[in-house]
Amino acid sequence: MIKSLFAFLAASLIGASAALAQSPVNPEPSADQLKPGLEVSYYFGMFRHIDEFADWTKNKGKPGATVPQINWRVGQGEVLDSGATDGVGVRIMGLIHLETAGEYKFSFQSNDGVRLIVGGVEVVDDPTVHKDQWSDIGTLNVSTPGWYPIKVIYFERKNTSTLKMCWRPPGASTEGSMPVVPPDVLAHVE
Repeated sequence: MIKSLFAFLAASLIGASAALAQSPVNPEPSADQLKPGLEVSYYFGMFRHIDEFADWTKNKGKPGATVPQINWRVGQGEVLDSGATDGVGVRIMGLIHLETAGEYKFSFQSNDGVRLIVGGVEVVDDPTVHKDQWSDIGTLNVSTPGWYPIKVIYFERKNTSTLKMCWRPPGASTEGSMPVVPPDVLAHVE
């Protein structure tokens, strides 16, 4: 009883602060193993919540072209190279290089739902159908710099689609908006 109460209180305190990233991938990939951009897989269904879609991403989807960064505003056109304009779920996976220890802030502009997982930790969750909007800012504490696994799951139900991943690394200016995560910190291993 005491042990489970302690675990509950510890989990509550952890949830109240920034998430702590797990260790970077080990062994760290060599430069010749890294390929630019993130891998994409597509799934098709009229999702209303990211949880409806999340289980689908455990299966192999329709492969898409690698994306150099997560920065698109399609409007009513095709969602990336999925072949569809509506009812599209997208799983984007690879690695993100977190160069220094400290607090990283992440936010998404999306239409519709999106979830970001870095180093096994859920950082951003904006799970429902909505028009273009910004997610809450998620904070990730990194104690060890390196390449971390990244997974973004996103769905577009109908009409327009937008997905833009922005960040503020440690030491960056807090003035103005958060810039789009640059392509040089995103990679995958084939």
